[in-house]
Amino acid sequence: MNLRKLTSLAVALAVTGGLFYFLARTTTWEDWIAIFGGLDARCLFGFLALYLASMALRAARYRLLLRASSAVSPPGMKDLLLVTFASNLFVDLLPARSGSLAYIVFLNRKLKVELSSCVSSFAYSFVFDIFGMLPLFGLAIWLHARQTGDSGLALYGLLAVLAVAGVAALVMLERLLNWGAAVAGRRAARLGGRQRAFLQKAAAEALAMAADVTRVRQSGVFWRLLGVSVAIRLGKYVGLYVLIMGFAGQFGQAVVDALGFPLVLFALLAAEATASLPVSGIAGFGAYEGVMGATLLAAGLAQAQAAMIPFALHLTTQAIDYCLGGLALAWLGLKKRD
Repeated sequence: MNLRKLTSLAVALAVTGGLFYFLARTTTWEDWIAIFGGLDARCLFGFLALYLASMALRAARYRLLLRASSAVSPPGMKDLLLVTFASNLFVDLLPARSGSLAYIVFLNRKLKVELSSCVSSFAYSFVFDIFGMLPLFGLAIWLHARQTGDSGLALYGLLAVLAVAGVAALVMLERLLNWGAAVAGRRAARLGGRQRAFLQKAAAEALAMAADVTRVRQSGVFWRLLGVSVAIRLGKYVGLYVLIMGFAGQFGQAVVDALGFPLVLFALLAAEATASLPVSGIAGFGAYEGVMGATLLAAGLAQAQAAMIPFALHLTTQAIDYCLGGLALAWLGLKKRD
């Protein structure tokens, strides 16, 4: 293990260790028994229903993209659901959302889908995740501005930056793939042996990916993709809000009133963005709780409440992700590969 990896691991351990040290100083075992024991079962089941619906919509979006691509035989919904749950497990485990690349591996290796179609469907899903978040983010800014009287100009500016980034990714993806193919082709012409063969294959794959990206873009599925992506994000964040209310309700009506949807949405978006950084803690535990806890503390919650609610939320959602992802991974492991 090189120095860079050791440093990243040490920082991740420090972030997670700092979280547990803070929790140990501000809470007791009785507090944790009480918060999980006091979770409203209706909110838990409501979250599960929205979570499963969101995952089904993700699988449906993958199927829509694969049908629009050059995939010879797109997998059915059952197999795509398995891939969605299994890849979601690796997103939780690995830093900087690198685990989402597991989708490409499972789809290509286990379900025998062409690599170009795997990459194009993954890339479009990533871009439309950004687009799907924009309407909800805009709504949250507007609601927050109405409640506080703040103009929200800085937040609207951030919204515009995200929109431009999404459009740029959509426009530049095909060009980047064609450019990569050209570079690999030129280098292959100057080399020989295995390096030449590898670069020639890489150039051919990049060209196939670019062609697939173009095919999907010209297929006329943009508005359907956008609608499904908004529904995915809506189901996810409403589900998390319901689960937070299930934990917060036991602390009294004042705490529930302090946690309005715009505030919680901002806290979730900020926590997820921080957890997507290269170093955010072991399995994401650390930065996520720190950012959300700071937001809840600023909203007027007591220190113990602001510390426990984010951790309880994260632990519950991770446990569900690991259980369902592990089952999906085991099922995929039983499938034979050509």
